[in-house]
Amino acid sequence: MSVNNTDIFGRKVFFVSPDSSLISLSFMEDFCTLGYEAHILGRSDGSVVENIAIITEHFPEALFFFNIDSPVPGMSWISFIRQLRQQNAGVLVGVVFAAENAERVRHVESEYSNDISPQAGCIALKKGDSEGNFKVLVAALEKSGAKGRRNNIRARCNESSYLSFDYGESTFHARLDDVNISHMSCILGDDAIRGMKIYDKIRGACVCVNGLEFTTDIVLIMKRKKAGVLTAVFMFIKKPDDEPGLNDGLDVPLNKKIYQITSKEFTDLLRK
Repeated sequence: MSVNNTDIFGRKVFFVSPDSSLISLSFMEDFCTLGYEAHILGRSDGSVVENIAIITEHFPEALFFFNIDSPVPGMSWISFIRQLRQQNAGVLVGVVFAAENAERVRHVESEYSNDISPQAGCIALKKGDSEGNFKVLVAALEKSGAKGRRNNIRARCNESSYLSFDYGESTFHARLDDVNISHMSCILGDDAIRGMKIYDKIRGACVCVNGLEFTTDIVLIMKRKKAGVLTAVFMFIKKPDDEPGLNDGLDVPLNKKIYQITSKEFTDLLRK
């Protein structure tokens, strides 16, 4: 059986013109915690149609959830979604709407399922049930294979991001390349890598991820050449037993920072 990038890395997810009372911005950070990279595409970002064209050009296997309760003047959601799928074979779509009553739910499911058969489903959400709506959406993401085989979202770090630690008699400084909630990759000099062994543990390493600074214990798990440059991959470990992970709730601010980085990349893409 063949394996493609979607099977491994999943799909980028976009909620188009969502109702904030049903799908809040905080959901996007929570999705990130679970390994789903999701973004909100709102009216304030400009033309919805033009932005979707930009997204499909860069991410031809994206997953879109359309809020059909938010009409676009002069456009039918059914017609637009049908055309989108015809022109982009790799795209997946789903529709979300407010479950005002059982009759509305039956009508929408019948209308959309019979016409465009959205692969990610017709999802009825309830006003005032944030927890329930989140669970329903997570189930839809899981069923759509949006995460792929990855467990965590990886964010590219800017040039000011770094790792600093003491090893032996020396202090080493490295530039962070990318980070997720459990690991980070950095560029170390030849001398530093040559002296380090796989599974060597570093205590009290100083980490800066796009301005977020914290101290953590880490363990070296991989050394490799990437684009001709020697890099090292470290895993975060926590006391008292050196289990994988971060101490003292650091996973919350780091996840927030990872979401901010990926969200900014998406926003910059639309602006450019």
